[in-house]
Amino acid sequence: MRSYGLVEEVPKVGSASAWDLIWVLFVLGIIIGLIVLILRFFAKRNRGWGMNRSLRPLGGFPLGTNKSMQIVEWNGRIYVLGVGDDVTLIESITEPEVVAALLAEHDSNTANTGPSMPDWLRKWAGRNNPPNDENSSNQSGNDVSFEQTLENRLRQLSERRQKVEQLLEDSRSGDRTDKR
Repeated sequence: MRSYGLVEEVPKVGSASAWDLIWVLFVLGIIIGLIVLILRFFAKRNRGWGMNRSLRPLGGFPLGTNKSMQIVEWNGRIYVLGVGDDVTLIESITEPEVVAALLAEHDSNTANTGPSMPDWLRKWAGRNNPPNDENSSNQSGNDVSFEQTLENRLRQLSERRQKVEQLLEDSRSGDRTDKR
């Protein structure tokens, strides 16, 4: 064979350095991070498409198998619903001031949580950063106030129902004595 002065070097298969591997992992991490950010952006932007925007779920609490308590906002009112084999209205909050305060608190709580991280990533980040007592007390304070408000409203509802039942009993007993 004749050589014309051009010599080709064939790279060796096993010549990849550790820096090349680190660079590939770094670029892969950036690409995965961008994909996650784009998916979150579209999820926030498309939330509610195809749904009735006047009905907004605020949260729920599982009570057992196929049973839960759900809190929803609909047309400027907050409803607490018991969901099981059927749906039962437990409480409705219709006062505009109370509804506005609860919704503002709920929105601020959801805005403070930021984007949610996977559990494994949250655990890994928690190992490196010890919990801060101020942040945990502030978060529990916000949760407690919403829970306290909801508990107070439910207690008021049960007191109202007891009064109504007592008034009905009184009226029934009064009707019976009038007939004799």
